[in-house]
Amino acid sequence: MSSLSRRDQAVLWHPATHFGDLERTPPLPIRSARGVWLTDESGRKILDGIGSWWTSIHGHGHPQIVAAIQRQVAQLDHVMFAGFTHAPAVELAERLLALAPADAHVRYGKVFYSDCGSASVEVALKLSYQSRVLRGEAGRRRFAALERSYHGETLGALSVCGSADWREPFSALLHDALYLPVPSVPDHAHADLDPSGARAELGADTPEADRAVALLEAHAHELSALVVEPLIQCASRMNMYGVGFYRRLVDTCRRLDIHVIADEIAVGFGRTGELFASAWAERAPDLLCLSKGLSGGVLPLAATLIRAGFEDDFKGDPSRSFAHSHTFTGNPITCAAGLASLDVFESERTLAGLPERIEQMSALRRRVAERQPQVIESRQAGLVAALTVDRARGPADGRLGLALREAALARGVLLRPLHDTIYWMPALNIDADALELLAEVSAEIIEEVLG
Repeated sequence: MSSLSRRDQAVLWHPATHFGDLERTPPLPIRSARGVWLTDESGRKILDGIGSWWTSIHGHGHPQIVAAIQRQVAQLDHVMFAGFTHAPAVELAERLLALAPADAHVRYGKVFYSDCGSASVEVALKLSYQSRVLRGEAGRRRFAALERSYHGETLGALSVCGSADWREPFSALLHDALYLPVPSVPDHAHADLDPSGARAELGADTPEADRAVALLEAHAHELSALVVEPLIQCASRMNMYGVGFYRRLVDTCRRLDIHVIADEIAVGFGRTGELFASAWAERAPDLLCLSKGLSGGVLPLAATLIRAGFEDDFKGDPSRSFAHSHTFTGNPITCAAGLASLDVFESERTLAGLPERIEQMSALRRRVAERQPQVIESRQAGLVAALTVDRARGPADGRLGLALREAALARGVLLRPLHDTIYWMPALNIDADALELLAEVSAEIIEEVLG
């Protein structure tokens, strides 16, 4: 164990880390990063196969983003956003509103900044409920969410997480959400997202969809909003439920006057092949939550995009104001990073280059699944792929995900499997050789750990 690891363990408490595992897998010191590669303190290169928890969009240390941050910090590092403004915040909001999905019912008019994904969800929940109160609909105080969903770990966001594993330790502190059944498409392919394709209604005619609609109808009188991750439930082992299911949920909520809050924290900014995942369904939610890739994955920044006209309920007497604030709301440096990230999308034509890389990932995913009998499910949406393995063949201690992670890191690849599911979510500009390595190592660790 390195000196830095020992010092780390003496003073730090890491997220999603069991203290008992630190002896087995101590924190690995990283010295630098560039592109899809991390460099540890010994100089070893490690391929970042998961975008450092789904944040890195253009790779680490992108020079265009780095330069923008340096320019901004030298000019204006921070100013309180209550009563003040600055160009980076205004320009980023203007561009987000111009780029956001829209349809016949929804276009976006306002942006509310915060500093992490959980906070952007909290903002959306509170906006939804306060608007109900201001309209004299205080009885509509519940939220609906999908079973197995994940929306963050502040108390409001945690209340709409559909897994008891996250909620149970804090259940006494959480509000009562309505959880809807959700289908699973184990063989989901990227082509299934095509709104003109043969499976454009995938998930819409399932028993889960029928039950979800029935629950929304039965509880509409008490529901303020539905919170949903479009297309992929990332923390739920990358469950892909079909674009038709998402479309049917949005249409049902509109019919019942239930706000739709789309959590695109993980799936926004090109992950699915479109800038925003909701675009595949040709539906725009009332409130759109963004973070992770918003700054290019470089700095903490979040935003809640708000349907035009939604703010009208908050106008008038000062008592109608939205009483919510964050100290670093609209920080100039983070907003400059966000602007630079959008510039990179344009200058490098990132979205135009995705189909080729998505097709390569699809071929590699199928190859691993066909050659490794331990793989029981294989699915993909955009540049997100998942391989579920037969957990019965895993280690006796049940720590399958940890064993797979260790085996990958020993081969110089950062993977963080969700128990029995190995997933790939690299930076969008990963090159062909690095993607090939990601697949090769995945096949090797499946063989090593599952036999």
